[in-house]
Amino acid sequence: MRGRGGRTAAVWGTLALLSAVGVAAAGMKLLPALKVGDVDPVGAAIGSVSLVVALVGVYLAALAQRPPAPTLAEAVDQLARAVAARETDARRQLLGGHDRTIDVAFDFRPSPAHLAAGAGRHSRLNKVVDYYHRLSPRRMVVTGAPGAGKTVLAVELILGLIEARDAGDAVPVRITAASLDTELPIVKAVEQWLRRHLRQVYQLTEATARVLVENRQVTPVIDGLDEMDTGERPGYGSRAAHVLLAVNAYQHGRAKAAVILTCRTAQYEALEELRVWAHDAARVEIAPVDGRQARNFLTARATDPARWEPVLTAIERASRGPLAQGLSTPWRLTLAATVYDQRDSAGGFVRAPAELATIGTTPERVRDHLLGVLIPAAAALTPPPGGADVERVHRWLAVLARYLNTNATTGRTLGGRTLSGTDLVLHELWPLAGNRPRLVSIAIIVAGTLAGAALMLTWGGFSPFRLAVTGAYTATNFMSVWVAWRAIWPRTKRVDLRRLRTPASRRQLAVGLGSVLVVALGFALAVGIRAGLAVGVMLVSGLVFGFVNRLVFRFTEGVVGVSGPLDPVRADLASGLVFGLVGGLLLGQAVGLAVAFTAGVAVGLVFGLVFALMFGLAGSRYVALLACTRRWNAIWLPWRLGRFLNWAYEAGLLRIAGIAYQFRHRELQDYLATHPLPDPATARS
Repeated sequence: MRGRGGRTAAVWGTLALLSAVGVAAAGMKLLPALKVGDVDPVGAAIGSVSLVVALVGVYLAALAQRPPAPTLAEAVDQLARAVAARETDARRQLLGGHDRTIDVAFDFRPSPAHLAAGAGRHSRLNKVVDYYHRLSPRRMVVTGAPGAGKTVLAVELILGLIEARDAGDAVPVRITAASLDTELPIVKAVEQWLRRHLRQVYQLTEATARVLVENRQVTPVIDGLDEMDTGERPGYGSRAAHVLLAVNAYQHGRAKAAVILTCRTAQYEALEELRVWAHDAARVEIAPVDGRQARNFLTARATDPARWEPVLTAIERASRGPLAQGLSTPWRLTLAATVYDQRDSAGGFVRAPAELATIGTTPERVRDHLLGVLIPAAAALTPPPGGADVERVHRWLAVLARYLNTNATTGRTLGGRTLSGTDLVLHELWPLAGNRPRLVSIAIIVAGTLAGAALMLTWGGFSPFRLAVTGAYTATNFMSVWVAWRAIWPRTKRVDLRRLRTPASRRQLAVGLGSVLVVALGFALAVGIRAGLAVGVMLVSGLVFGFVNRLVFRFTEGVVGVSGPLDPVRADLASGLVFGLVGGLLLGQAVGLAVAFTAGVAVGLVFGLVFALMFGLAGSRYVALLACTRRWNAIWLPWRLGRFLNWAYEAGLLRIAGIAYQFRHRELQDYLATHPLPDPATARS
């Protein structure tokens, strides 16, 4: 989201950048033709200073056009609107593209001690906001069986709280537990999780995020505590236990701060046995869906409720039978409604719900049958991109599911980070192909560096100055290669001018600018006008480009936006490409002055590619992953993986949590991990 001041800054910054490039191009044409006595190094330095001063003036003019930063109340209201829009979309997707929920019941389950006051014994989904408002402090833990509807209840609570919020009320923000960094100190962990999430997902500045969190204007909704560890009995040193200890240390003044958590019953009770639970919180457990709730739901949702009569009759006659148990969770009941309400192009229903009564010899067969027909049904309603058939879609999703399940069952770590068992973050997905993506991205950088060095050495003959420039270029690049190799988890780049708005940053900019100009002038006087001017142009132009690049890329101040899973990779690749190409042009300009114009262009293009890869390392590693997961490899994924995952989200196979994709339900992930190919019997059905 960019305001009017941001657009103005981008326009002026772009014009300034184009002007600088024009001056550089003119210099490449004119300066080589001049004789030594025709160039005044002092004049060149003064011209460089004038260019920088002009750009600073452009920045200050754009700064004057920027709208004032929002007040705390305005920032909270903007965040509330952004969260409501995001969670409304998540709700629709969790309900299979519909708006009907199952009004599940939940019961209060007292913890061993330290309970919230005001918790009632029973309540229902449609009254969860009132139930939460009666708690003191407002801390709640939602537990239940797999598929019981914990996330749906949390989303309903978030939307209900936002709709009913008064001025000064906090905004509930949902965070997937698997994304939390449990290496942080317990005392400040929750605050840092919230600030990172607000910056990463809602594009807030660090200052705005800190103010919101410190004033407790954000209520964390930590979803999926059970998905942080392997097994159903996390120990005292587990990641889930770390989260609960951090939640217990999360204060608002002298009392516990508001928080909401979701977790499977088995894992939470295992932690309670170790005397680890959320203090001053009300734990509620969602009850299974009974026959009456199933009938009410399907009657309200189904296009033709009469078609479901055989299923509903079987459930009501045998409430403990395999069919009733197989459809006893909101997830499976919603899944059945989605699959069996599918219609063909002529308007006829593709499948008859009555077959569930014959398939359902065990609850597991009911589950596997529904999961097996979900992908064909989704692909029929929303055709996959690129003409992919159902088998390819199943294969690709199974590759991702196996990777996540391997992480979940082994708890493996890489670079000090536990690999997620639920989250598909594009720029962090490269370990799926082992170390090959790292090697591929580094190999491209090394090859480009060597090619640029060869051009600089062989073009137009050998000279000591050319050898020195080539050596400096190669050494600098290889140092960057070493840094890139050591960066196991490179952070995505989004160049941000806001880091230059503090007095300290502006002083650093002024000192750096003065140092560069002094060095450039001294070099020119010491080694000669032509060589010195080349180095000076390279240094000053690099500084100017970095300054303008920051101005153009982002110019917002505390304005709430929303980032999707594709945005970090796109921003990183775009930043690297623009920075690399223009940086290559500037290097080529300097080389052209020192060697030859044609050599400068060639070196500039090669260096631009290399620097683009180094600057956008996270994005380039994602591209390397795609190169390493082709059909002829053991692991096969589509070339346009981001587009495919976005389709899977729109088709109801995945969901979005922050900047990550997740399978719509853990049961779907587990099914695909153990079924790499579609079941022939299901396909025939």
